[in-house]
Amino acid sequence: MAGRWKVKVTDNLTLAERLTVFAGEVGGTAILVFLGCTGCVASKGIPPHLQISLTFGLAVMVAVQIFGHISGSHINPIVTVAAATLGNISLIQIPVYFFGQLLGAILGYGCLLAITPQHYVQSGSQEINGIVMKNPGVCSPGIHPEITVFQGFLAEFLITFILALVCCGVWDARNADKHDSVSIRFGLTIAVLAMAGGQYTGANMNPVRSFAPALLNGDWENHWVVYWIAPLLAGFLGALIYRILFQKPAPAKSEEIAEVIPLNDNNKA
Repeated sequence: MAGRWKVKVTDNLTLAERLTVFAGEVGGTAILVFLGCTGCVASKGIPPHLQISLTFGLAVMVAVQIFGHISGSHINPIVTVAAATLGNISLIQIPVYFFGQLLGAILGYGCLLAITPQHYVQSGSQEINGIVMKNPGVCSPGIHPEITVFQGFLAEFLITFILALVCCGVWDARNADKHDSVSIRFGLTIAVLAMAGGQYTGANMNPVRSFAPALLNGDWENHWVVYWIAPLLAGFLGALIYRILFQKPAPAKSEEIAEVIPLNDNNKA
């Protein structure tokens, strides 16, 4: 396709540049999962929902601040899918981002397990407001026992859809002069979405953030439908709808040097 609908299949990045992107995604995702899931550890019961939401939001802020200018700090496959759908990155880069994020999530969660006493992270169950809540392990994904799998799917889809739209708005060329505090804005976005959706599904909005605890805790209940298909579909559809309805060609470049945009591809194809 031509013009604004062009999809980038390949690029001219060197192997060294791809490794830099990979390392940035490993580091950023490891920080996200380590800090975010550490905020879910408590000596008794479950930490306050506000604490968990703010911890994940601030963890995103930290990761974007460190790695935004290196890899774009996607730290989430749905962000990568959205970027590719908009044509911001080439399709050949998707595996680089994805495997970097997957490895980073496992490393981050592994670090949490390494520093935390086992009885704080082991499986079990507890009663909250008369409802028995399954706890296969700290930060493991799971839907509320009173909602259906479809409701869990829809909850993850909707909040991730909003996240994808936020990404698209940041990347929009018309916002090129409004990126002085992007890391803070994304952190607060994650926090408010987690506050809203956490009681339904945990508001993971990130397949690799869900995968690492599921893998190391051995818990796969409703995993693929709610925590992979729903957010990935939301990332694709959110970016596609934004591209069809709202995206416009980039304005003519001025003589000023454009500011680097965190969470963008930061690569030239």
